[in-house]
Amino acid sequence: MSAFNYFIPEVLAELYPEWTSDALDDVIPLVAERTGEWEAVFFGISWLIGDQSIVPTYIQLQIDSGFDRVNWLECRIGERGPQGMLRRPGSSFDKQLYLLQGREDQIDWAYHVTYGEKS
Repeated sequence: MSAFNYFIPEVLAELYPEWTSDALDDVIPLVAERTGEWEAVFFGISWLIGDQSIVPTYIQLQIDSGFDRVNWLECRIGERGPQGMLRRPGSSFDKQLYLLQGREDQIDWAYHVTYGEKS
């Protein structure tokens, strides 16, 4: 999971310049499940390095086993608020994680990016 801390901000920065100066500290999944051969989905929260706030995170990806790389990725980060992405205090991480239960399709995502081609 720690590889996401570096990979996801790089992918986000291609569309959203503010991600060149922000990074993830950790991705904590509430849901982590295999959805197919070499495919998985993760849904939970991430810490932001800059201010140690937490944001909802959804990652679905497909790995190319022959080349040890990500073929395809869909990533959604943060909930949209009146002044941009809502940042919740990291001290409420347990509560925030369980409040996400079953909400992955109800969140108004602040950032959404797709990378690569799904085979």
